[in-house]
Amino acid sequence: MVRDFKDTGWEWDFKWQRPLFDSEIDMAVSFIQEVEGYKIQSHIGDQWVWAADPSGQYSIRSAYSVLREDISEEAQDGEFKELWKLKVPPKVAVFAWRLLKDRLPTRDNLRRKQVELHEYLCPFCRTMEESACHLFFHCRKVLPVWWESLSWVNLVGVFPHIFVFYFFV
Repeated sequence: MVRDFKDTGWEWDFKWQRPLFDSEIDMAVSFIQEVEGYKIQSHIGDQWVWAADPSGQYSIRSAYSVLREDISEEAQDGEFKELWKLKVPPKVAVFAWRLLKDRLPTRDNLRRKQVELHEYLCPFCRTMEESACHLFFHCRKVLPVWWESLSWVNLVGVFPHIFVFYFFV
């Protein structure tokens, strides 16, 4: 992207490396609106801005603060220590962790990542958008499978009371 001098003054002239996807157009418009507020001043040199501090200036304190935020997010994962201790195949533990952290490639997560799909509804019931919560706890077509699988291992589970409505209707 370059700023060109036109009759009316400096104007942005964006050259994208490829045509934008439909899902990227809103982001591009937002970006252009944000950039429009910046004026190029030829007598002032470029400078770096540290986004982690409102002043725009780098400091050890602000860098430390950024690192502490990352560490505290990792510490929250410590809540899953018991999960990693379970005697289950690693794939099962990772799947459970991804489910609890909402990191499964469900259709709603794919939409958030700008992945274009033809349909976002649950493939089983086709009544709600597919999300991990819906798929594993609310889908009227999938809940009977969970009940049956619990009976295979002689366990009793707790499911949302809405399941009773789906099951008996």
